[in-house]
Amino acid sequence: MKESVLNIQDWLKSNDYTACIVPQADPHHSEYIEDYYKLRGFISGFTGSAGTLVVTRNKAALFTDSRYHIQASIQLKGSGIELFKCGLPDVPTYSEWIAEQAKCCKVAANAFLFSAKEWENLTKKVSMVDECGFECVWNDRPALCASKIFIHDEKFSGESVKSKLQRVRQIMERSSADIALACNLDDIAWLLNIRGGDVAYNPVVRSYVAVTPTQCILFVDSNKIDASVQAYFHANNIEVADYGDIGAYIEKNSEKTVLFDKESINYGLYKRVKNCKGKVNQPLYISRLRAVKNKVEIEGYHSSMIKDGIVWVKFYKWFNECISSDVTITEMAVMNKLRELKSAQEGFVDESFGTIAGYAEHGAIGHYAATCETDSKIEHKGFLVIDTGTHYLNGTTDTTRTLVCGELTDDERRDYTLVLKGHIALGTAIFPKGTKGSQLDILARQYLWQSGMNYGHGTGHGVGHLLNVHEGYAWLRPSENNIGYEPWLTMTDEPGIYREGKYGIRIENTVLVTPYKKTDFGEFLTFEHLTIAPYAMDAIDITMLTQDEKNFINTYNKNMYDTLSPYLTNDEREFLKTIAYEI
Repeated sequence: MKESVLNIQDWLKSNDYTACIVPQADPHHSEYIEDYYKLRGFISGFTGSAGTLVVTRNKAALFTDSRYHIQASIQLKGSGIELFKCGLPDVPTYSEWIAEQAKCCKVAANAFLFSAKEWENLTKKVSMVDECGFECVWNDRPALCASKIFIHDEKFSGESVKSKLQRVRQIMERSSADIALACNLDDIAWLLNIRGGDVAYNPVVRSYVAVTPTQCILFVDSNKIDASVQAYFHANNIEVADYGDIGAYIEKNSEKTVLFDKESINYGLYKRVKNCKGKVNQPLYISRLRAVKNKVEIEGYHSSMIKDGIVWVKFYKWFNECISSDVTITEMAVMNKLRELKSAQEGFVDESFGTIAGYAEHGAIGHYAATCETDSKIEHKGFLVIDTGTHYLNGTTDTTRTLVCGELTDDERRDYTLVLKGHIALGTAIFPKGTKGSQLDILARQYLWQSGMNYGHGTGHGVGHLLNVHEGYAWLRPSENNIGYEPWLTMTDEPGIYREGKYGIRIENTVLVTPYKKTDFGEFLTFEHLTIAPYAMDAIDITMLTQDEKNFINTYNKNMYDTLSPYLTNDEREFLKTIAYEI
């Protein structure tokens, strides 16, 4: 067993606990978190963004979803930690496993690392949960990030802080609430038109916000605020309090009615809200405002996609030249080249996540991250999956392409074409307003299902605007989330197929939900493809495509050439013609 696990087990015995729960979480229910909060990774060695570790006095188990089944199997090898692949038949949840392993015994969990909703679900299964942290076992814990706040100018955001606060106050008025509490970090960044660097690739600021009819209070580390930001806050009537004072603020206002989101507030803070005179739980009440993009933001997405499109053409040209001239390239060389090309674009801020460049069997690991130890040389055969995105001042991108490195097998060509057909079927869908992601998800999977195949991840997610690339509002996946689609949401369309030990294929465009037409039967919507990047034309089995699918590809390629050609050199334009042609 790993030494860190043994240390946790010693702590359990010394403190009279039978088990402890270690989630991958921070106090804001963020998907991606600061290194300071990555206790689960420290103990287990598993680095995926999702998964919960449970340690008992004599066992340890990790529970994670299908995105990380392969990665977790590799990273947990030899650790003594049992892997439970959530989503597969007969695999228990971590709370069910604890209930079986530690009946009528005391379980330790840090209440500030669970949402109120998660904590209540947990305590229904496990009766004796003690609100106790155990971070003391982490001797060399990283410090909290000290990044500075910067202002996201209204010329990029398209709406003033005053306007956004007014919309929140209108929700408060309808809910008869005295205080609106915001705990979600990208909600806060959007609301105040601020950005930061507290979480890698996610330009957010560790903070809370309380809004009243006359006040807006930002609870944050004051060291993050320079003179220009202080002046900005003063001009917008934003008060500043210490990050750690949020609990005392809620207690001080216990006679008030508080509006909050039970899915994002941590249980440690929720306990204080529960004691308030009035409570209004309204899930995603700011997230919905943030997810519906305004005209300036949409223009920004279009501009950002052109920049990324230029990057993709330059990259494809470089890649093809390396392959054809026998220049040795590796996965990390691909990652470095993409960052080099992106950083040359105007308004570049950062990548929106760590680029995934998975060659051959590494492409089957959904969230693979190449390291010096795993960096693979790209051979003249098979597929290279590249999933990459960029933050520009006026937008965020997220694109996946599967590149042909040389000779393909019949299976590889068939699988690529099946994934492409699903990608097109979803991306050309027409559907009534209010349709949910779970209803559309089958469109992307249908051709794989017909061939007895499937993929374990969702088909799409919201995309933030210079914010988290996983927006966390409207999702496109089999499970229900009760969010009906409306115009001006930004989503991804990204089906895939993964053959463990062989190869992976994923094709992803960022799309915009747009009006299609109104009839006697209601308002209908469709998708506009925002991403501008070449498909792998030489991977397609054209005999498998319908005429409508060919028309989509031909139109996409023509629009791509017409849009990007003014920004390309003569050589790049000629090259683009050779890889994005009519079929």
